[in-house]
Amino acid sequence: MAEPAADTQTVECPSCPSGRMEEGTTTLTFPETLADEESRGRQGPIVVVTAIPAELCDTCGEAVIDSETVDHVNELVKDARYLWHRFPDRLQAEGVTVGGEPGEEGGVIRVDYDRTELPVGRANVG
Repeated sequence: MAEPAADTQTVECPSCPSGRMEEGTTTLTFPETLADEESRGRQGPIVVVTAIPAELCDTCGEAVIDSETVDHVNELVKDARYLWHRFPDRLQAEGVTVGGEPGEEGGVIRVDYDRTELPVGRANVG
């Protein structure tokens, strides 16, 4: 998304007629359902990703996230779930808040977008 020049233009909200977009952060929650081929048949944890950079509407709160950020969030979620099932102790070593244990229902992983970097790709885990 192109950034407006400071104080010269504002970006209108795509969801409401009176809102203007401002820089901020948002939180996304990913449910327990695991749709990928690798995880079929297993219950996964809920993953909460906080402090995600976004453009936020000052009226309705709509969040717009650029594609590069979305890709990074998806990678964090995928890696967090992988580690939760294979190497749960490693998550806490990476600075991730974990609730629950693999194999139990109700697991929750909280990942802060700004400060948490999980190993990228399965080859680096282990």
